Amino acid sequence: MSDHSLPDEIISEILSPALKVSDELFCNNDDVSPFAKNSESTSAYLVVCKSWLRVATPLLYNVVVLRSKAQAKALSVALSGNKELGRFIKKLRVEGGYGAPLQTILQCSPNISDLFLSLVIYSSDNTSGLCRGLQLINPSRLILQEQAHKPLENKMASQLIEALIRAMAKWDRLCSFDSPYIYENIRATKLIQPLAKSKRLHTLAIPCSTGLSWTYLALKECPLEVIHIKQPVSQWERERFDKDPELKALLKYTEVSARKQTHISELPLIAPSLNPFFIPMNNAPKDVQDKVWDRVLYFAMSVPERADESPWARVSRRRLPLLSVSKRFARLGLPHYYAHVLLRKSLAIPEFASVLRNKPTIGPHIRTLAIGYYPDFDYSSLTYHQINSGILSQTTGLVRLSQYNGSAAISWDAFEAVAASSGSKLREFSVRIAEQAQASAMMFGNLTALRTLKWTCSTSFLLTNVPEDGLQNLTELQISSTSESFLTVLSLMKLKSLKRVMLCTNDLTIKPFLKAHGPKLIELHISSNNLRNLRTQTTKILDLCPNLGSLSLVAMVNLPMGDIPIADDLYSCQAVPSLVKINLDIDFPTQVYPSASLQVPTELLLRDKDHVAAWEKFFRHLQPKRLPNLHEIEVKCCVWPTNERDIPKNHWVRWAEILLECGINLTDKTGTKWRPRLKVSK
Repeated sequence: MSDHSLPDEIISEILSPALKVSDELFCNNDDVSPFAKNSESTSAYLVVCKSWLRVATPLLYNVVVLRSKAQAKALSVALSGNKELGRFIKKLRVEGGYGAPLQTILQCSPNISDLFLSLVIYSSDNTSGLCRGLQLINPSRLILQEQAHKPLENKMASQLIEALIRAMAKWDRLCSFDSPYIYENIRATKLIQPLAKSKRLHTLAIPCSTGLSWTYLALKECPLEVIHIKQPVSQWERERFDKDPELKALLKYTEVSARKQTHISELPLIAPSLNPFFIPMNNAPKDVQDKVWDRVLYFAMSVPERADESPWARVSRRRLPLLSVSKRFARLGLPHYYAHVLLRKSLAIPEFASVLRNKPTIGPHIRTLAIGYYPDFDYSSLTYHQINSGILSQTTGLVRLSQYNGSAAISWDAFEAVAASSGSKLREFSVRIAEQAQASAMMFGNLTALRTLKWTCSTSFLLTNVPEDGLQNLTELQISSTSESFLTVLSLMKLKSLKRVMLCTNDLTIKPFLKAHGPKLIELHISSNNLRNLRTQTTKILDLCPNLGSLSLVAMVNLPMGDIPIADDLYSCQAVPSLVKINLDIDFPTQVYPSASLQVPTELLLRDKDHVAAWEKFFRHLQPKRLPNLHEIEVKCCVWPTNERDIPKNHWVRWAEILLECGINLTDKTGTKWRPRLKVSK
């Protein structure tokens, strides 16, 4: 096996990208650390095999980031046991006090060139080891972190600053300083004085141009070579720099507009034709020319891209000039121009109807139609226009009819026209429908290609002549507003392809629907109201839907307890091995903090004893034995702490560790799971 092993140099090249910490992250001194992420520790690479351990150890220790007392203690033990490890450390980032172990770490790390220190020190921190250890090193670069809005004032912070000032006076290699200060204050002045006296500083970094004048004035006697301004500089600020050529020569920055500007000079030049009278394919047959130019215009007008892009990104001006090139371009390009139609205003409907009326060949080429407007009730002098059956009866090639915004609705006649004209091709329907007194369910039999239906309509249905094979290809169903009879109609259909359902209805009886189609569902979103109704009927959701892979509980807003779930709702008479994930789409109620403009941190809301008790009861009483393959519970309102000080006080951390004992990960809305931290043994 050893004959086929890779050389250490190649293993090093393989592992370096995974173990490397970029300098941008290392010197980031924002309020929230870029390392406050619940990601897998890079030390896991060391336990793969002996060769990886041998090669990865120097790479791992090259940049060290300490974020807790336990990490500091573990590192000090490792360095004390193996003196060679400390020689690998070139960059050290310390984000707190962390006690006596820091003296051992600094004593065993003689080659530190870059030192990051956080001055966000609380009274409960212990900076004694750090204060004593600063005298034992001699870095060339110092990066400081500080709370700009309100620096912490306490005994531990003062001790660290005084020790740092004494050490800076002795560091004869220090030539680069990254300042966190925007405005001049007593602490900033005290820390800059040793640098000004030593006159060795040649590189300075500041947060923004606001702090440039006083910082440069204090360090003007130093042999400065570059002053880096981190925040992009505006044109007004750049013009101010022009007034001081000596200072401007030192500055390094990016302009605000530079990030957005498109450099036309970088685009490839298109050489002009040698023959200005040249006509492409002039000798080819007309039908060949049409086929070629039709394909060119298909891509030039971004037909495939427009099918999936956001409605807000659709800009007709990109395509309109192509139609004015020639009569051929107008004839061939018009169907591509109208392939995907977006109606932002109701006033555009008559114009759209006029196009379909004057050019009836356009209708079959329309693939998607999206509406996004509100009824123009504010303009009494204007007539409110609505998409009618006359328009939709001509769009026979429609694949998607959607509504991305607004409260406008199409008439019931228009819906029937869609089913009749486009039913064999329509794959997605998500438009509000105006309420009809009573309607027949027969038209659902025409929607043979429909895969996604987002239903918002309170029309009542006759329960006779319901097509049993209606909506035969429907895979996804979302219901936000409906009638009891619509659910009954769906219950009478086979819906053999149905896999995903979202039920966010009012107080309706959903048990018959779930009894008919629940066993075939793999994904279900259900509102707390619907879940509460099932509870009153002594029915469990997992008994009705035993094959779910994902279950989402969607809270209704403005309820006293924020719709915190009850563990008993997730009970099942039998095991549900298919369920892998539970999503709790739950936020905190606005009644607790009624001001819409007030952004209340989640940790403040969790100080409410009733909320904490309700969540505690849910996590304690959850029975994962009935859910053997449940691996994740995602909670929308879960927020992970970003520093060691907040971890012991955070309820989500405690609940996450309760679930981890059962092999279940608690994740926030981004899908980030909690990873247990290294703890100091008592």
